[in-house]
Formats: sequence, structure tokens, C-alpha cells
Amino acid sequence: MPLTEFQEDVLSVIRDNRSESSHFAGGLVLHAARQSARFSNDFDFFHDSADALVKSSERDVSMLRTAGYEVIPDEKHGPWESQTSFRRAVVRRGADEVVLDWAHDAPWRFFPVIHDPVLGWRLHLFDMAVNKALALSGRTETRDYVDILELGNTYPLEAIIWAACGKDEGFSPLFLLTMMRRFARTERGELDKIKARHLDPVQMKMRWIEMCDQAEAEITRLADTRPDTPVGVAFVDAGNEPGWIGRDPSLRIHRPSLRGSWPDS
Repeated sequence: MPLTEFQEDVLSVIRDNRSESSHFAGGLVLHAARQSARFSNDFDFFHDSADALVKSSERDVSMLRTAGYEVIPDEKHGPWESQTSFRRAVVRRGADEVVLDWAHDAPWRFFPVIHDPVLGWRLHLFDMAVNKALALSGRTETRDYVDILELGNTYPLEAIIWAACGKDEGFSPLFLLTMMRRFARTERGELDKIKARHLDPVQMKMRWIEMCDQAEAEITRLADTRPDTPVGVAFVDAGNEPGWIGRDPSLRIHRPSLRGSWPDS
């Protein structure tokens, strides 16, 4: 995003609370660097269990209040204490604020959670890409559109889509691509609110069409030429970096698993 000064201050208070069972997810995994494309107004923490969510949120709130921040729990859906699958709170100091979301997410992923010097612990970027593809298939959010374009600079879109079908088996790769195309667009006025560097919506659209056309061609070619290739897997190189097997036949298949794993050498 890059982080604002206020967000960096909040993070400094709760960074040490992050762990493999309470880690950063969402856009922050991609955009914490200063040169990133967009800002955000929330921190997303994922937890493998409801118990971890409750303990993490209570510890974060206590430390932030001790540090002098105003923390306002969201109780629109019932008392804070009764919320065990999702909690939200607004953290304020003066005119600045950030939203904190603690969520329980099924720990089905491709890679283990990563230790990060800025965020403490975070989702692997490829797992974040998979989640972003699935999010874009069901909603129009400018931030999702910006993120998937950024992620396309690191991983081929076809590789992201192929793997995402392993997390939601209701999708085939081409069906998922169709749904992402349906929702990927900039909402009027939203881009100016979130962008951290110059983003031209016309250039973005041209890049998106190019990525989608390539993904469709690559997915179709792989299905036609290697029909036995399992859907819902990642393809990794010797350094465990995900790529696209259609361009590099030496890549190995890597399947998702409970809490993720590193590929066998």
C-alpha cells in the first residue's frame, strides 16, 4: 500500500503478536513496500481457529489501548464477546484511523505462513494471489483489480487461476477466468482514493485484456496438450517459486494442503 505513518505506528505495537496462527493476509501482503501501487484503510489478520482469533484480537486491543490508542469494537452483529469467526475494530488517534479485521479462514493453502521483517508473519504471496483471484470472481472492488494486475508482474495469471481451483473446487480454470473478467473494473472515483502512484485506467484495462487473453490461451493449450494435468495445483521450480508449466515443462506439481507445505525436493 505503502503504509502511512499512522499505520506504521499501529503496526509497531502489534507486530510481535503476529504468528503462524495469527498472520497478515489481504492486500497488505502485497502492498507493504513503499513503492507499492495503492494504500489501504485496513489490516487483515487470518487465524486457523476461532480460539486463535479470540486470543489474538483481545491481545491486540489490550496492547493498543495501553499504548494510548482509541479502539472501538464493531458490535453491529452482536456483542464483541460472542463474535468468534470474525471481529472488526476501528483504531483511532486524533484524525487518523485504521480498521482491524480478525478472521477465521480455513488453513487450506499451498505454502506455509512466512516470517516477515515488516509484518511479523504473513501469508505467502502466491496464496494471497489465489485468494485475490477468488475474491475478484465474486465482487467488483477496485482494490482487487489493482492487486491482480500487480500480482501479474510476479506470477502468470494462468498459474494463479489454475491453482485457485484447488481452493474452490466449484471452479474450472476457464470458468474462474470468465467470472474474474466480469468483475474486474475500476469504480468511478475509487482509484484516486487508493492509489499511491500514477495508475492510468486505460493502460490498466489494456494490460488486463492482454493478461486475460494470454491466460485463456495458455489454459486451453495445457488442457488440450496435457489433459492428465491435475487442476487446482501450483507448478514450482527448483527454488520453490511458482510458475507456469505450459512455458517450463521442468516445473513440478505442488498441491495445496492443510496449513501449506514446502514442495519435496
